[in-house]
Amino acid sequence: MNNKNTISVFLFLFFLFSLDFLFFRKLLWLVPNEFAWNAHHFYNFNYEWKRISSQEKKNPRLFIVGSSIAYYSIDQVKLKDELQKKLGKEVDVEYFSYAGKSPLYAYLFMEELLKMKPDMILYPVNFIDFRLHRAFVLKPGTKHEDMDEEELLRDAVTDIESPQSKILFPWETLVEMWDYLDWHRRGELFISHIFKFYGYKGIYWEAIEGLFNHRFGRNSSYHAYAGVQIPERVNSLGWTHQFFSFQVTDKIRNEGFWIEVVDVILGKGPLGIKLEGAGHVQDLRFDSPGWKKIILDEAFFKDDVKPFLKVSLSHVWYSYEADGFLKDYHRDPMGVRLTQIFGLDKPKQNMQYQREERFEDLRYIGMDDDTYREYFFYRLMEDLPNRPGIRYLYEIAEAKKKLGNEKFRPILHFQYLKKFAERMEREEIPLLLINNPENPISLEWYVDTEWYKDYLRFLKSLESDSIRFVDWKDVLKMQDFSDFHHMTYPGMEKMNSRYATKIIEFSAF
Repeated sequence: MNNKNTISVFLFLFFLFSLDFLFFRKLLWLVPNEFAWNAHHFYNFNYEWKRISSQEKKNPRLFIVGSSIAYYSIDQVKLKDELQKKLGKEVDVEYFSYAGKSPLYAYLFMEELLKMKPDMILYPVNFIDFRLHRAFVLKPGTKHEDMDEEELLRDAVTDIESPQSKILFPWETLVEMWDYLDWHRRGELFISHIFKFYGYKGIYWEAIEGLFNHRFGRNSSYHAYAGVQIPERVNSLGWTHQFFSFQVTDKIRNEGFWIEVVDVILGKGPLGIKLEGAGHVQDLRFDSPGWKKIILDEAFFKDDVKPFLKVSLSHVWYSYEADGFLKDYHRDPMGVRLTQIFGLDKPKQNMQYQREERFEDLRYIGMDDDTYREYFFYRLMEDLPNRPGIRYLYEIAEAKKKLGNEKFRPILHFQYLKKFAERMEREEIPLLLINNPENPISLEWYVDTEWYKDYLRFLKSLESDSIRFVDWKDVLKMQDFSDFHHMTYPGMEKMNSRYATKIIEFSAF
């Protein structure tokens, strides 16, 4: 290679590294995060991590570590307020959680957690965190107690089981798990560590696309509703009930707003919509499906006051009656769909870990146990041949039942939980480990077995002067859960004061 070619190669590499550093390590994370809670998990987690890391520590820091078990169980703002009220001083409550963050993955990113100087760690865990069903998926008919641990370790770092490795901790995975990686996976992780454009290729476009849509698009395609909180509530995808209400904003007055009308609701006849407020009524009628733009009558705006409008639909539809992508196995009455940032003149920002109540959280209130139990199996486990997406739930259910006939064997994620706890002990950081509440329906499958008793004994064995274990497996009723392990919003609210009490008992805040 002559000197000219050598210089060209070096200039190209310099340009590539510079562009990668400037855009993917810096500028990308200066873009406002306008995603909702429980959407784009790895982007939201990465954004949250960079946000906390960039801030000067002013108050004691409590970190909530774990998977979706953690962030479905605790309201960050309410817990912070309760701690401040009881302690008389401010404690910063921060999430270090994302869906699927099992103990191995918590361990691999542990050094970044320690850099943020936690004063205490709250770690809620449950059956799903230990990924025990994977043994039965990999080797049907084999007992977990007989499974080759090396095979489970190899499975735990595949792209299917751990896509976050490339995004969040490629180097740590490469170093810690080298022996369990094939050369293709090693190469992926190495390139992801060197070039963030490769590691972030699954998430960076989400931020750009979301920002563009919020400012220039109709916001009709999205993963989670992030608009104004409707008094009557919407579901997580923005579907209303038959009746809902909202405050008119300048943007709605000037530009109108969009709703989606689906063909299922039109099967009962044209959809009539009545808007009422400020002494005026506007009637609309739709007889074709699609997104419809509504322009409000000027009569609503007497004396230039923006009214609070009540909306009523002539009828509703049910997702179990639908076909295709609209079909779902719940019995909530559905109305029209609102756009993602409906009712806001500007999108909300930094809401990635702020949960809001949705109407699927409220469907079980007042429901008796027999009715809930029937609904539970209908919604989660009905019609497997036509619902391949629920196979995962079947695998978990079968694993709970099978393990009840086995000996407890603390391998893989159990060992990494132990390593995590031992590191916190060496760092003298208080760790509050919670065996989180579980739905009584799934808990009854294995709670009285020796396996489950040994499971609790293992968690208890991690206790030390700086580590406390609490067993709360049965403190909630079935109506407080949306599935086996995840709490509804009312269930979460019931738990908040419990967490606060235990934190204060154990902490040195």
